[in-house]
Amino acid sequence: MTTGGSPDSFGPYAFTLAPAEAEAAAARVGLRAALRGGLTLSHHAPLAAFALVLLFATILALTGFISRRTGELTFIIAAMAFMIQRLATHWRIWRAREGGRATIGGLESEGTLTTTIDDDGVTQAGAARRIRLDYVDCEDAEDAGGLIYLWPRQGSPIVVPTRALGPEEAARLLTRIKARIGRGRV
Repeated sequence: MTTGGSPDSFGPYAFTLAPAEAEAAAARVGLRAALRGGLTLSHHAPLAAFALVLLFATILALTGFISRRTGELTFIIAAMAFMIQRLATHWRIWRAREGGRATIGGLESEGTLTTTIDDDGVTQAGAARRIRLDYVDCEDAEDAGGLIYLWPRQGSPIVVPTRALGPEEAARLLTRIKARIGRGRV
């Protein structure tokens, strides 16, 4: 699949994203967008606060500092607040996944995509658009679920299925891209 005689040249690779690949990529893009917004902290901190409020209200009610009825009311209010927060978190995850679907849906509608990797970056061209992502602008590169993702600091990722490459070439390509991204951070 590598063109030219140079061992450092990669592409061009022509492929069409399969529906399952597009769905997996959309889920990954959405998850990454949700986690970027501090989802882990906003997911675990309310649980800890809820548990502490229940513990504190229980201790106060059992020791007689507050009435049993006040302790029960505290439980109900804490449970309502916790469930509202969980609902907001689920809505945020859903919104991020929908954003991922819209991003990847744009790639899917392009038809056959051609990806070329050179010394400075990656170019992906479709029927209606052409995206250029320089390694300096990349945050990370990863291989997940048979797809190679090049994550920019802002914007949508470039996605290349490993089936378009070959197993050994995919690993070599990912290693090279990560090295180039690492050099850009220095």
